[in-house]
Amino acid sequence: MQTGSNRSRIRRGAKRASYDQEQIRAILRGNFLCHVAYTVDGESRVMPTAYSCRDEAVYLHGNLHNQMLNALLSGQTACLSVTEVNGLVLARCGLRHSVNYRSVILFGRAERVADQEKATILNELIDQLVPQRSTAIRPHLQKELDATLVVKIAIEEAAAKVREGPPTDTDEDCALDVWAGVVNLKTVMEVEPCPRLAESAALPAHMRDFIENCR
Repeated sequence: MQTGSNRSRIRRGAKRASYDQEQIRAILRGNFLCHVAYTVDGESRVMPTAYSCRDEAVYLHGNLHNQMLNALLSGQTACLSVTEVNGLVLARCGLRHSVNYRSVILFGRAERVADQEKATILNELIDQLVPQRSTAIRPHLQKELDATLVVKIAIEEAAAKVREGPPTDTDEDCALDVWAGVVNLKTVMEVEPCPRLAESAALPAHMRDFIENCR
């Protein structure tokens, strides 16, 4: 993984940039939703999708005829972004309002994952959503694997950008009688059982642990 190159170097807000590979990996492993930029017939597109991360690569999946995945496999460079929003930064001045966040942008080229690796990669994607989930569900059917396209994007370049802390009001604005601060955001998890769930199907231990650890 290359960091801090001309393509991935952060210029605006450079003091918030990080090219530390461990921090980049931590953000990628701690989330599961990314936005993918690609082009179709010269037009720009952006698509949100789930991903998994292993070593220095991210993995995407979809139907064999998925437009985005097939466009990426045509040879164009993929650009992915991952953003984790942690708070609303409310300043005394309108233009100094901001957001606390951790984010990563990365570049790479897609390649098709071999059929014999599909099940493993898809299980890793499931476990990035909820740890240990893949061992609690039925195995993939061969017909499901045959209808699924999985691609690997080796990370060629990447950069992280992080904002933390309070508003950055001027000394003059800090003297104003205006409330300012941070509204921290937390993910609240509520379990909603499937209406067709069997009466004997209790909430499994891996789900209880997942919910407890996310509080």
